[in-house]
Amino acid sequence: MDFKNIRENIEDVKILSTEKISDSKYIKPMRVTYMQAGVKKTWDYMKVHDSVAVLIFNVTSQKIVMVQQFRPAVYMASHSKLEGSNQAPSSSGVTYELCAGIIDRDASPREIATSEVFEETGYKVMEEKLEPIVSFRSGIGVSGNVQHMFYVEVDDTMKATDGGGCEHEGEMIDLFHLKLSEIKIFLSDSSKLIKTPSGALYALSWFLNNKVNESLKQYL
Repeated sequence: MDFKNIRENIEDVKILSTEKISDSKYIKPMRVTYMQAGVKKTWDYMKVHDSVAVLIFNVTSQKIVMVQQFRPAVYMASHSKLEGSNQAPSSSGVTYELCAGIIDRDASPREIATSEVFEETGYKVMEEKLEPIVSFRSGIGVSGNVQHMFYVEVDDTMKATDGGGCEHEGEMIDLFHLKLSEIKIFLSDSSKLIKTPSGALYALSWFLNNKVNESLKQYL
């Protein structure tokens, strides 16, 4: 993959079909039956992998390093009818996210987070440099999976590759660099908020509240 052309190719998308599935290596639809206060109830949910996410701050450029990629679920949720989605701009499915990945192997969240930072952004970081922000449950009405969120600082000397994700997994990831002076604007821009996971918004707010010291205020 030529990562220099990711920005050009990331929106080169055409929906071919949709179908219902009964098996997936990523999600498993389930139904639970339970009693609550003497009333029998059922609830449909999905078993999914837990995940990691990393808020990356480049101290050389004084920018937050985020990623952008086409998310089919976001696109299809925005354009529920296939006929209409064929005509919709692919940009409506391109999101602003933290570097992230699922925990789908026998490894610690720190180890997986480190590998995701390298694969998606090209920065080589040490596990011990990852600072825990919070672990929380997302999708509580649907999945209830846990995401482990970390913070790490990088500089330009740690940039080993262009990043862009794993080609053999079909990933096509572009980097999005957010200036410190633009964070508050980003957090109030509805056109970006609608395409940004809540965890990423929390992380940016956390950064403003916990990492912006006197030396950084000049960049705000």
